Amino acid sequence: MNTLRKDERQLTAREDRMWPRIKCDIETRCAAFPDQWSCKIVDLSERGVGIVSDTNLKGGVIVDFIDPRIKAQVVWSKENRSGLKIIN
Repeated sequence: MNTLRKDERQLTAREDRMWPRIKCDIETRCAAFPDQWSCKIVDLSERGVGIVSDTNLKGGVIVDFIDPRIKAQVVWSKENRSGLKIIN
């Protein structure tokens, strides 16, 4: 029983966010000079965006999304998924 409780705490801790994510399915284009490509926004929060893309993104890269108009910095990237922090 203690193992189950520990697993539950770990699971909820991973998703205990200050700004909840909203699942979505938004096809858009984005750019990081000089390249432009298609991607899909799969989750969005007040401070971040999760995307799926065929383009391999490196941490720290600034990405401009065309629609919705968002500028964000890549925080992590694994295979075709990336998490970005929205910046002003």
